[in-house]
Amino acid sequence: LLGNGYSSKPNPNDEISKRLVCGESNGRFTSEAEKTKRNVTLGTASGNTRIAKEIDLIHPCQSPYNFFTWSEQVADFTRDVVLKASSSSQAGVGVGAVAEVEKVTVVANSIGTITAFQSILDNPTLYNGAFIVNPNFRELHSAEVPLSDLSMPLIRQVQSLLRSKGQSVFDALAKPDTVKQILMEPYAISEAVDDTLVNVLLTPLLTPGASDVVFDTLSYSAGPLLEQQLREEGFPKVPVWITYGSKDPWTPPARVESLVDIDSVEKVIRLDGVGHCPH
Repeated sequence: LLGNGYSSKPNPNDEISKRLVCGESNGRFTSEAEKTKRNVTLGTASGNTRIAKEIDLIHPCQSPYNFFTWSEQVADFTRDVVLKASSSSQAGVGVGAVAEVEKVTVVANSIGTITAFQSILDNPTLYNGAFIVNPNFRELHSAEVPLSDLSMPLIRQVQSLLRSKGQSVFDALAKPDTVKQILMEPYAISEAVDDTLVNVLLTPLLTPGASDVVFDTLSYSAGPLLEQQLREEGFPKVPVWITYGSKDPWTPPARVESLVDIDSVEKVIRLDGVGHCPH
């Protein structure tokens, strides 16, 4: 979410950076109508289906931190790093050999599922499938929040307050002991929450501008949703395997199991004794 790693992290408050890197504003949406999906079939915690009248795809803060930007980052990494490395390793193939077109299987956990599916939708020739571990259904999305007409105005006020005055809250939470305590919820295997894991997650949070990005992301109550993506006409015919943990406190098991009813999903596998973060 912080954008660390392959791509440079833009400042979400810098207007030039927004325009240059934002996946929402690079010609993806050519009309206002394309910014909203209507009458979309989504799941419920009990495993049933429901119809969402509207799904807003545009970040309410017009932030570059959105799934369309992250989709582009994953695709760039796939082309420039994964496939380039694979191509180099096959440089010694004999003359006359038929070179196969390389494709990649994308693996994602939690909220990364949405990024993975969006990258597959945007770049169908790059990928030959997806393996998902404990998908996230984005409970703070306006299409997922109960009684959204009443609750979203209040939620947006809290989000705005955090962005403008939340630095002290962020500083209080970005401590090793606090991070370790928070991680105990998604990790069913408590021994996995060691100092190394805490440092891996905490170090990016201590970089300049990290709090702006975190609050910007917490304000992301729009964008694509998992079932909507899988049911898109443009989703290629590639296999999707999904696993989930029986002790995952954040992922409703019946909703995950119901995903197998979608054509692209080949398997849904339950992992006993595993939390939201399985390792």
